[in-house]
Amino acid sequence: MSEEILEPFLQVMPVLKEILQEDVFAAVADTSKFLYYRPGDNIDAKIKVGSKVPVEDLLYKTLKEGKGYSAVVPKEIFGTPFRGVTYPVKNSDGDVIGAVGVGRSLDKQMKLEESADTLFSGLEETGAGIEEINSGSEKMNQMICNMSEITRQAEKQIEESNEIISMIQNIASQSNLLGLNAAIEAARSGEQGKGFAVVASEMRKLAQLSGESSKKVSRALSEISNNIKNIFETVNQVKSVSEKQVTSMKEITSTLEEITASAQTMTEISKVE
Repeated sequence: MSEEILEPFLQVMPVLKEILQEDVFAAVADTSKFLYYRPGDNIDAKIKVGSKVPVEDLLYKTLKEGKGYSAVVPKEIFGTPFRGVTYPVKNSDGDVIGAVGVGRSLDKQMKLEESADTLFSGLEETGAGIEEINSGSEKMNQMICNMSEITRQAEKQIEESNEIISMIQNIASQSNLLGLNAAIEAARSGEQGKGFAVVASEMRKLAQLSGESSKKVSRALSEISNNIKNIFETVNQVKSVSEKQVTSMKEITSTLEEITASAQTMTEISKVE
């Protein structure tokens, strides 16, 4: 009677690998010995048909306790990691008359888990590096903004200096005119105006010197102003590039966070329990 109940399992086990399309080994045992065994392509539990079911075997535990079990067998035991699943076969009275065992290779799953862990770790490190670059870009952008403000203030100060120079030139022009008038009056006064003529002459020289000096300063300030304008334009261009860089880095960071989350999910799914 027991043989008849176990017969369907003996018929199915030889084609189990083809049905599941996976690398599996299969075994069938009665209450004491193995009746059938077929190794997988890469996993072999080294079972011999007709041999007794070892006490340490999961199948022995199923035969004795009448319930199924599942356990992961590490690579070190048979060279390939696999999950072993056993299930009892009972007669109509509920008595255990045998058991079936199937081992499914976890080699691909383990490699996937290792790859996922490596990917996740790499993404975390990349994310940290990107975050550091992003932080540096934001600081650089702030420095550029500060530089832009300083340049703007310098340009304003030059404009104020030009106004002062313009005032000096105006004063120099008026002083020169006064000196000229004073010289004319001194000439009219004859001998009595000689001393005044000397003062008027020196006053005109000083006015001319002030006028020439103010023109030189004005030209220098004009050149500085042009240079500052060029710097200001360059700073604005750099600022624009920096702002785009900050935006791009934030987008990259966001994308990396999504990829990292996916990698973490993949790692969790691939873990063998």
